[in-house]
Amino acid sequence: MPVNPMTMARARLALHEAARAHLSDPNVGLIDFGLPEREGRIAENELAIRFHVYQKYSSPALEAAVESGDTNADLSQPFVVGGFRFETDVIEGAYRPHQWPGWGGWRRPRQTDPRAMRRDPLSGGLSISDQYHDAYGTLGGLVVDRATDSPMILSNWHVLVADWRARVGQSVYQPGRLDGGTGADVIATLTRDAMSLNLDAAVATLTGDRQLINDQVGLGPVRGLTEAGLGMEVVKSGRRTGVTYGRVTGVEGIAQLNYRPLDRIIRHVVTIDPRANNEEVSGPGDSGSLWLEASTMRAVGLHFAGGDTPERALALDIEAVLTALNVALVISE
Repeated sequence: MPVNPMTMARARLALHEAARAHLSDPNVGLIDFGLPEREGRIAENELAIRFHVYQKYSSPALEAAVESGDTNADLSQPFVVGGFRFETDVIEGAYRPHQWPGWGGWRRPRQTDPRAMRRDPLSGGLSISDQYHDAYGTLGGLVVDRATDSPMILSNWHVLVADWRARVGQSVYQPGRLDGGTGADVIATLTRDAMSLNLDAAVATLTGDRQLINDQVGLGPVRGLTEAGLGMEVVKSGRRTGVTYGRVTGVEGIAQLNYRPLDRIIRHVVTIDPRANNEEVSGPGDSGSLWLEASTMRAVGLHFAGGDTPERALALDIEAVLTALNVALVISE
């Protein structure tokens, strides 16, 4: 649904104040602005400041949870800032960065998916990893350095960097190490990231051994850029779950996620829900995928996290990512 610029500006101010007041709450992982849930269904014509909590308490249990320190406040009350009143919504959801194996050492997957194989030319949607970790994420797409015009790959910090001790120049493999990538599969070297600007994003400069083209596996080329709009239907191509669809239900989010061993604030979060019940949106290993507006193939976000109960994906606003990394997305007219 369209949101007028004045309401959006007020919402950003409200989100800043809500994050300052409540993101330290041990029960809150994300605060965004979007479509509230009413009796289990998305309210298409309403707007709210949304608090994503690990556990949603009923009234009697809420009092006990506040007393025990499991949560700090009743978040269901309207939020007032600058004399402007926003309704609120409390939504359950627990989110983590979406690199495989992610949390807890799952069993090594079988390498039968074409996305897990060595590919030439390269395209968005393929398996990649840094040189040190037995993991895989997703190659997002082709970008160019705005200063040097050098071609680069775009993905997440936790895919290309993956360690607080990492250094510029470390290698990127395609396929990723967990899909059998080795030192013979180097395609790029780490150049810079945007984690200091609260964005889980990074770029690596291509070595020139293999060409990266503007293509998303199963979808075709990226056709442009656009802003994520509430209710927009989007699609992505990821290493783990392939081509999946969703709907934007929240924008301008501020999250707190664990990047072991640290918790970090992540900004400019776009929240994506399934279009229908029992529909998969994303999974660990899809980190780095580009979310595109389904009707136009224009990029709206960079996938970086999600959750399963309920199913939900989190992306970073693509314009914020490109600006922070000083790169331009290569597109086809």
